[in-house]
Amino acid sequence: MKGSNVTWKDCVVKKLLDQHLLEEIPKSPQRVYVSMVILREFHSTAVLTTEGQHLDVEMVRAGRTKNQLLSRVVLQKRKQVAPERRTGRAFNRQMGWGETCDYMKKMCGECPDCLLYGFAATSGDGAQRSRVLTDSGFSIRQYEAIQRSITLNAIQDTTQGGIAGSAFAEREHIRPQVFFPTIETAIDVTSSELVYILRNILSTTRYGAESNRQGYVKNHIIGLLFTNTEIMSNLELTQRVFDYLIQEKGEKIHEGPLEQEEVRQAMLHALNEVVADSYLPIQLYVGEELESVFSGLRQLWKSEEGNREWLKNLAEDHQAYLKKRSK
Repeated sequence: MKGSNVTWKDCVVKKLLDQHLLEEIPKSPQRVYVSMVILREFHSTAVLTTEGQHLDVEMVRAGRTKNQLLSRVVLQKRKQVAPERRTGRAFNRQMGWGETCDYMKKMCGECPDCLLYGFAATSGDGAQRSRVLTDSGFSIRQYEAIQRSITLNAIQDTTQGGIAGSAFAEREHIRPQVFFPTIETAIDVTSSELVYILRNILSTTRYGAESNRQGYVKNHIIGLLFTNTEIMSNLELTQRVFDYLIQEKGEKIHEGPLEQEEVRQAMLHALNEVVADSYLPIQLYVGEELESVFSGLRQLWKSEEGNREWLKNLAEDHQAYLKKRSK
C-alpha cells in the first residue's frame, strides 16, 4: 500500500518549524531553544537501576507548595537518551549513514547521531557537544507505592516437567502505569534535525535494564515550547504536577495508578504557569495546534517522497555544517 504524497517542502510541519528554528546549523551558539515536554508512561514492569538490585531513588521535596520530603524513583538521563540514540542509529544504517560509527571504537563525527547528540574526542579527531539537553526524570508518586521486588528463578531444563530451580536473585522493579514527566531540549537545530529527534522519541519503546523482556514505554509529547532558554527542570515539572494532582485528588494520589489524562492535564497546567511566569517570550504549542504538528508528521513519514526530501534536507544541513566547521 502506497503512502501519502506529502512533500517536505510543502509539509505543514516544516512551515511551522521554519518560523522558530534556524535555517542552518551555526558554528557558534545562537541559543535558539525548542523544548519537547514528554510524558513517559511505562506499560510494563521495568528495572531502573544503574547498578545493583535496587531502583535509583532520591529523597526530594514532594511539590513546590506541598514541600514534605518524598522518595522518588529516578529515570537517569542516560537511560532516556541512550535508547533513543540507538533507535536513530538503526535508522541511520537503513539510510546508509554512519555504518562505520561505533561508540566503543571510533565515532564517525558526520552522521546525524554524532552531530546532534555529540561525541567525545577520539584519536585526536575533535569532538562535538550535544545539542540535545536532557536531565534525570522523577516519578510523580513515591517509591514505596510504585515498586515491587521480583524473584528471579533458575529453570532447570533437565528436571522432568520443567520445575523451577531455587531462587537465585531478587530485583526491584517499577510497576506498570508509572509516569515520568520529562523535558528534552534541542539547541540551535534546523527543522529537519528536530524532525529526526522527534522520530527517535516517538518510535522508541523500550527503556531500562532487561529491555528485551520488559520496560515498554509510550512517549506522549504534551507540548513544544520555542524560546531562548530552558523553561524548567524535570524535578520542577514533577513537583508542579504533584501539587496539581494533590489539590485535585487529595491523598488518593497514593492509592493506585494515575490516569494518563489527569497527568496530562496537570502537565498542561504546569506549562501554562511557567509560560506566565517567564521573563522571556515563549511560543507554546499544545492541544489542537500540537496535534496538527503530529498529524503532519504522520503524513510525512508515511510518504516515500516526503521522507526522501526530508532526509535529503537533513543530509544537506549536515554537509553544509561540516564544510563550514572545517574552515
